[in-house]
Amino acid sequence: MVGVYWVPLLVALFASMTIWATPSHSTTIVAIRTPDLVVIAGDSAGTFRGDGPERTRSVCKVFSVEGAGFAISGLSKDLHRGFDAETIVAKALWQRESIRGAIIEVQNKLSGTLTAELERLKKEEPTVYGKSLQEVGGCVTSVLIAAFEGHEPVASAIAFKGQEDSSGRIGLSTIYLNCPGDDCPGGVLTFFLGERGAIDRYTAKHGKNFHMIPEEGAPFLVGLEIAAGTSGVGSPIDVLKITKEGLFWITRKTGCNDPLSGFTQGK
Repeated sequence: MVGVYWVPLLVALFASMTIWATPSHSTTIVAIRTPDLVVIAGDSAGTFRGDGPERTRSVCKVFSVEGAGFAISGLSKDLHRGFDAETIVAKALWQRESIRGAIIEVQNKLSGTLTAELERLKKEEPTVYGKSLQEVGGCVTSVLIAAFEGHEPVASAIAFKGQEDSSGRIGLSTIYLNCPGDDCPGGVLTFFLGERGAIDRYTAKHGKNFHMIPEEGAPFLVGLEIAAGTSGVGSPIDVLKITKEGLFWITRKTGCNDPLSGFTQGK
């Protein structure tokens, strides 16, 4: 299906557009890439699992580093066991030659650490492990990164899907999506990471043809999940816009800091 790009900054959301969805627990992230910009919007509810009941509190899911933006859904951080996807992605972007190169670096670095994290969870917290593989549809962690390169915005995403073989060995497979490229021949692509049931219900009722600028469309879609009371998805919504002029936070809650401030290794 080919993306439709009508006029500068105007997107026909869902109208003949390629869509990438990754199931994820307690997250809704929507990013829209056009030939002029990328907009990333994410909710703020974070679900923390461990011994005892699940806990939810406000967290940051959209970040910027070294002129790039990124977002993470699914299993993203377990400092007790040394797993920190946020830092891995931030370092890949800080040291990048290109967005495509950074997404490959994320794949190389995150595959090993994520597999080790799942192996430890399987032994130490089997309930959390089971939810990571089953409740999120097997897509344990998904990452979106975007930046302006040359004369155009570039957005790439990768999803890590976990599974066990017959002997109980844990393995990961990956799914990629890139724009520009074969995944978005029309130049417009909407990325979905996380819960999207309310979004699907809305378009089923109201139709798929409606126009909205990306700065409004991305948070509107995230807001549908919040308004529907989707478990683990909550306000406020952080919105980052990436253009040739730079990165601009349309909305950002208090307390969010960009990772690796002052990081100089390899620069």
